Amino acid sequence: MENILGTKLADRYLIEELVGVGGMCNVYRAFDAEALQTVAVKMLRDEYAADEEYLRRFRNESRAINALSHPNIVKIYDVVLDAPNPYLVMEYVSGITLKEYIDRKKPLPGRTAANIAGLVLTALQCAHENGIVHRDVKPQNIMVTEKGEVKVMDFGIARFAMSQSHTIDGNAIGSVHYISPEQALGGAVDQRTDIYSVGVILFEMLCGRLPFDGESPVSVALQQVEQNPKALRSLNPNVPVGLEQITLHAMAKNPDDRYADCGEMIADLRRWLADPKTTFPAYAATPVKKAAEFVRNKVPKKTGADTPKPAGRRKKLKDRLTTPLSRLFAVTCGVVMASVLFVFVMFQIYQPFQKVEDITLPNLVGVDYSAATAGNAYPDIRIKLEGEDFNTEYEAGQIYRQSPSAGKSVKKGSTVQVWVSAGGQMIPIPTFTNQEATAVYAKLVSLGLKYSTTEIASDTIAEGSVVRTSPEAGQSAPAGSTVVVYVSTGSNKERVQVPEVLGYPEEVAVQTLKDAQFEVAVTYQVSDYQYDGLVMNQSPASPSMVPIGSKVTIVVGTVDESAAVGEATVTLQTIPPDLPGTVTVTAVLNGTTVYSDTIVPQNTRLISIPLQGTGTCMVDVLIDGMVYKSASVDFDAGQYYWTADNSGFFGE
Repeated sequence: MENILGTKLADRYLIEELVGVGGMCNVYRAFDAEALQTVAVKMLRDEYAADEEYLRRFRNESRAINALSHPNIVKIYDVVLDAPNPYLVMEYVSGITLKEYIDRKKPLPGRTAANIAGLVLTALQCAHENGIVHRDVKPQNIMVTEKGEVKVMDFGIARFAMSQSHTIDGNAIGSVHYISPEQALGGAVDQRTDIYSVGVILFEMLCGRLPFDGESPVSVALQQVEQNPKALRSLNPNVPVGLEQITLHAMAKNPDDRYADCGEMIADLRRWLADPKTTFPAYAATPVKKAAEFVRNKVPKKTGADTPKPAGRRKKLKDRLTTPLSRLFAVTCGVVMASVLFVFVMFQIYQPFQKVEDITLPNLVGVDYSAATAGNAYPDIRIKLEGEDFNTEYEAGQIYRQSPSAGKSVKKGSTVQVWVSAGGQMIPIPTFTNQEATAVYAKLVSLGLKYSTTEIASDTIAEGSVVRTSPEAGQSAPAGSTVVVYVSTGSNKERVQVPEVLGYPEEVAVQTLKDAQFEVAVTYQVSDYQYDGLVMNQSPASPSMVPIGSKVTIVVGTVDESAAVGEATVTLQTIPPDLPGTVTVTAVLNGTTVYSDTIVPQNTRLISIPLQGTGTCMVDVLIDGMVYKSASVDFDAGQYYWTADNSGFFGE
């Protein structure tokens, strides 16, 4: 299978990432361009795409999942069997496998384990009701989502119970740690086979370990057939009695002693969840037999009254019942012979009965690992690296721990386990400039660092805030090391008084502050006309004493011309008629000329001056540059009144 990342299958499924590799398939995350959703694509690998047996199993899975619809079973959206590498398009489940979940949380609390087992059983119940036996139920085939949902998947070796043979072929046996005794022996399977597997999973969740384990699949399979599991409470005393009874009932060796169906086991789990003190009557379990007895008891005994059966049928029955055991027996014999050969070779190599000299272990702590393992530096011992970790006390590459410890008496040629320092873990230093010093100290401690303080003057950083650190921001320091924090004591320049500039026009205020050797920053704030262009606020305020050259910020009022303004009209009733020639009439509002007109006094008796503004403002009416009258205008009310009248100076 060539690299298909970035390609689009069926002109629809864009392959984005390889997310899993299974027994015969690769699983990819993909985007469905038509449904506009993320999906999983399970594709048969090259080495299996031409194998009829694996194609059959792949078709079985597609048929199995297509027949099912359940919230705890991974949905299937599309099946493509005519491609070079057949594939299924399925629901994309974001989460981890139940196996990973158990490894992280083991052992699981009783309620959590019971709830998970119940959800798995409801999914299997749906499959069983559709005539499908999963036959490979294991935590690796169960997903736990980020929301806590449980999804059963991988029906790759599922069989349709009503339409196909129940016997096993030895290649599709499932995972040996979770298979039922009848599967291990190649016997008939039904829904009780899946219940046994759920029992094993429940055992693992509650105890944090498997009920049966061994050096080879064969030894585990024999334990599944011949041994009862240990009492759960002997491994974990916190396991409730009722859950222990449910688990062992599901794991009964004889299928007839197990729960008859998933519904029965679900009912017991629900009873226990409703009352964790609930216990259940002991069931009558059939005594455990040896693997050979299972097969022998199934073979009919010959008697004189027996009716001879056709040779072909008798041979077929014999093959069906004995072939799996024969294979099991042959593999077991092979393992035994290999073990005997291994022991013989070990005896020849190590000669355990030959007297071996005692030596005193040297001290390896502090020694460079490469030097310790080079040549014949330590010819009397074998040095085995067990781990490499951060360690602030030893340089990278040095051994910081050994077992057995130095000075112990051991046999010559013994193995000494060592742990090597990777040096101190390096912590990146963030930017702390301008931050309050005590807050910085807390952050350094939370990062696993120590700190010391050095005070320095600063013209730009406020007193009590951090100027810089050593190591500097962006550099790294070993975990546990000390970072020097330089804290500002303020400027050491001469301190002078800040001038008062409130109410000053902007240009005057700026020049006043600059003359006093201050840096000036100007900001603007919307105001009404009476503060337009004037200083409304300053920081620092007068009469503060600050270092010469410090920055003083002033806030200058400005009128928002886009804001709604009021209107008013000032009317001059008369103009002195004896003024010669022509005159210029102007109106000045808050220092700004807003009206200007040239008139002939002898011909003009009424002048209307339209004004716009906000709030209350002063307007001066001038004739040829001299104030004729002054008025206070209330733009909100649209009214005015005269505050000054100089018309007497103009004569009539």
